[in-house]
Formats: sequence, C-alpha cells, structure tokens
Amino acid sequence: MVDPIFNINDVILILTIGLSLILALFQPILPSRGKSTRILLATFFLCLTFADIGVLLIWNEYIPRNQTISVLVPYFYCAALLLRAPLLMLYVRSITEENFRLKRIYLVHLLPMISAMVIIAVFDIDIDRLKLDTFGMDRLLYHVIDGLWYSLKIIPLAYFIAATLTVRNYHKMLKQQHSELNETALWWLYYLTLGFVFAGVWTLTLSVLAYLYRLPLGVTDNYLNFVLLIALFYYSVSHAQYLTTTRDDDEDNRQPDAPVDTKPLDSTIRKIMEGINVQKLYLNQSINVEQFSEKIGVPYRDVSFAINKAFGTNFFEFINSYRIEESKRYLSDEKYIDMTIMEILLESGFNSKSSFQRFFKRFTGTSPTEFRRDALQKQLPDKD
Repeated sequence: MVDPIFNINDVILILTIGLSLILALFQPILPSRGKSTRILLATFFLCLTFADIGVLLIWNEYIPRNQTISVLVPYFYCAALLLRAPLLMLYVRSITEENFRLKRIYLVHLLPMISAMVIIAVFDIDIDRLKLDTFGMDRLLYHVIDGLWYSLKIIPLAYFIAATLTVRNYHKMLKQQHSELNETALWWLYYLTLGFVFAGVWTLTLSVLAYLYRLPLGVTDNYLNFVLLIALFYYSVSHAQYLTTTRDDDEDNRQPDAPVDTKPLDSTIRKIMEGINVQKLYLNQSINVEQFSEKIGVPYRDVSFAINKAFGTNFFEFINSYRIEESKRYLSDEKYIDMTIMEILLESGFNSKSSFQRFFKRFTGTSPTEFRRDALQKQLPDKD
C-alpha cells in the first residue's frame, strides 16, 4: 500500500499557499490606501506563501527534494517568518497614518532575518538539521537550532503585539483629532491584530507543549494561518480604506508645552467656547481638530492642549458632549415631536446611530427614546 503524499493538513497548507500567492499578485488592482500599503500587503502575502511552502517541504517527507532544496529551504522559510510580522505592523501603520511612507529606518526590521541567515550559514543548517533530526548532533548545534526555532516564535509574536499597540495608539490619537470614528473598521482592525497575537501565543505554547509532553498539535497552526489570511484579505478590501487617518509626524505628536501663565490658555478657551456657542462648530458632522482650530483662528496643538487641560477630556469627547446637549434640546421640546431619532441625531452633528445612542446613554444614563418620553411627560402638568 502506497502512503499518500498529502494529508488534510497538507491540503490546507496548499490552499493557503495558492490563495496567498494570488492575493500577492493581485494587490496592484485591489483597493487600498496607496502604493506603500499595496507593497507591504503584497510582500506580506508572499512571505506567507514562502513560509507555508517551507512547512510543506520540511515536514512532508513524501515530497522528493534534492540537496539544493534541502540547503535553501531553511533560508527562505526563516526569512519569511521573520519578515511577515514587521510587514503586518507597517501595514497597520500605513492604513492609519495620514503621511505614512516607507523610510530607510525601517530596514532595521531586517536585522532578525539577517541574524538568522548568518546562523544558518555558519552552522550549515539544512532541512534535516533544522528538524533536529540528525543522529549524533553536536550539543552546541542542537541548542543553536533550538534557539533559532524559539526566535521564529517569539520575535513575530513581539511584532504582532506591537501591531496591536499601534492600533491602540491610533485609537487614542483619533479621539484627540476627530469628532467621529469609523468604529466598525476600527474594531475589525483590533480583532485582526489580536488574532495574530493569539496565533503567535498559540504557536509558542505548542512549542513548549511539544518539548515537555511531545504533544503533536503543531498542525493546528496551519488552520489558524488560513483563517487569518482570509480575515486580512477581507479587511483589506472592505474596511481598511475607510479608516480615518491620523497625523503622525514627530512635531505634531509632541505634546505642547504648558503656557508660562494662564492668559494664553484663557484666551484659547474663550475662542474655543465662541466656536461652540456662537459658531456651533460641533454641528459639522465631519469636524476635526484642525478644521475647528482654523475656524477659531488658534493653532490646533493649542486647542488640543486647552481642551485636555481645562476640560479634562479629548476633542472627540468634548465635541460629542455638546452634540448630546443639542439632541436633548430637540428631544425635550414638543415642537420637534414629529422629528425621528435619526433626524435629531443628524441635526445634532452625529452621523452614526450607534455612536449617538452610546454617547447618549453614557451622558444621560438612559436611551434617547426614554429621555424624550420622560421629558415630554414632565411637561404635561404645565398645560393644566
């Protein structure tokens, strides 16, 4: 009886290889933020392709391979694993930062890969040695290869965590700069990066379990990678281009120094309140801190500082608090009884029903419908 060349796990690997290669080749015609985003995502998919080809060639002993393949596989396999994680982190930055561009400084992320290439070359690590499958292996070589394997788990995990922290910082910056968020796209990005973190933790855990208890669970990595591949592709074409970008150059990210005395701060606050009470800038659904600052004639960094210092909040919360007050005026007045909740939230400066309801609940402790009912009922005795 002839043993099959491929089992179900290999089939999943082959599907992942084919799909990731197709996605890499078709990036130029798929929707994306820009050229840098396309390059990063295409290279990420190519790395996933080579990593899975490496898995197939390393662990499937029924696939014929010559000496050249045996020598080359550790190089491109390790390179692919150590490159895809920083590529994911840079991809996240490319879709969240307004002025993102590829810089030479990012070449520093090649150092782990270069180090791995040097180790493989110096210790002459081929497929058999990489599998720790060579009889009578030198103890030093064994520990070097074992350390290489753990670096292939730990370094990508660190980058996946960094990508998640990038999303967290992006969320915080959005609240400093914008009054409306695309929450669906934002939370999808959170879940996507956390998915890669979970996959990295799972991979590392499997290595420990395999070392301690010889549990054959490593193939589950293939299924996780396949799911994450599909999730990343879906996100890249359905949500990524709709994210609100943030300014992220060094000067703009630097927190402004506190004024020497209170007069500059008082002047800025006075102009901010004129923008709120007189110009009613919060009614602009797409207003951001730069547009707000331009309207009141104050540098946007001074506006951010004043809002943080004087009101103890960020631009996002500050603007939406006034939108809620505006909506309460509509909801509690009988003149507007024929207006729907949707019409009121739009008139108040919101453009998202879910965002409006969440903020309304937080500021008032009740829903818009309940608030309107209670407010109108309280006015009934005044008619008698």
